[in-house]
Amino acid sequence: MKQKLKNTNLLSTVLSIVIAVLLGCLLILLVSDEPFLAIKSLLVLPLSNAFYMNNIIDKVTPLILVGLSASVAFKTGIFNMGVQGQFYIGAFVAAIAGNYLIGLPTGLHIAAVFLTAVGGGVLYATAAGALKAYFNINEVVTTLMLNYIATLVTSGMTNSYFRDPDSGGVIRMHYIPEYLELKEISTKVTAHSGFLIALVMVGFVYFLMKHSVLGYRMETVGKNRVFAQYGGLNIKRITLICFAISGGLSGLAGSVEVLGMHRSFFDNFASGMGGDGLIIALLASNHPLGVLLISFFFAYLKVGGQIMQQNTDVSRELVLIIQVIMIMLISSRMLTPYLNKRKFAKEVKKSG
Repeated sequence: MKQKLKNTNLLSTVLSIVIAVLLGCLLILLVSDEPFLAIKSLLVLPLSNAFYMNNIIDKVTPLILVGLSASVAFKTGIFNMGVQGQFYIGAFVAAIAGNYLIGLPTGLHIAAVFLTAVGGGVLYATAAGALKAYFNINEVVTTLMLNYIATLVTSGMTNSYFRDPDSGGVIRMHYIPEYLELKEISTKVTAHSGFLIALVMVGFVYFLMKHSVLGYRMETVGKNRVFAQYGGLNIKRITLICFAISGGLSGLAGSVEVLGMHRSFFDNFASGMGGDGLIIALLASNHPLGVLLISFFFAYLKVGGQIMQQNTDVSRELVLIIQVIMIMLISSRMLTPYLNKRKFAKEVKKSG
């Protein structure tokens, strides 16, 4: 029964993606003067040369990490909508540690940057986690509010105390030392090595959720908090741990993006990253390997959208339309069991 449900979810996810892409292509046919070139640019050209493929790997790296962050929370029945804020905090403190912890040995400095970023994400997430665990304050509200706080505080600090005076019209910090940069994976694969970190985290989350006692407890809480509490599980402790892991992954994503791509913290440099992570976790049904595959698909579409905008009269914003269609289709899949459950409850109440 469980395997049948998994197969059904996988099939519905694949169908949702196919339908969304087909509807996107139909929209291109309606609005473009050169629709076939636009469709080719979106769906074929991202795999046409090494430059585009390395670009896909660079874009997929933070998507994997924020997708894992959201999936850990969702699997535990916690709606951590603050992935974006935790990502920004991680990126911000990573840039500060990179620029101001001068004098440390290279290896220690690199470790300090990553630990600082992960710690920043953990602390920022567990602030909402503590409110949820000890005061039962809705985590959707608190994490969304913390997103705005993180965005505005990092923007203000970057525009004032930490701004590079030589940045011109761009609001950013100083560039980090060159030795902190994440180097290319190899001479042939020129994408930065943060991708390898993301793959390690996929393995970590997979082991955590599928082969550890903590993962089993988190999943039990996610399925039925009341049952888990009567079963003797410490709900408050598990809630805090879940927020800590989720926030740490988001903070790590921010540091990888700073060290691998931008070499600095730019004001509002990745405004949609958290939202992408939430969508990826939703489409992947919170499975780590699903997060990996869906993240690649998103990165593929992003690169295809850029190529399409360069080559044709179709904006890359079409990719957002495809994503919205996928969300609507997946949401309808999740809504049906909920409505059936409510209908059944009403019928039981009437019969009783």
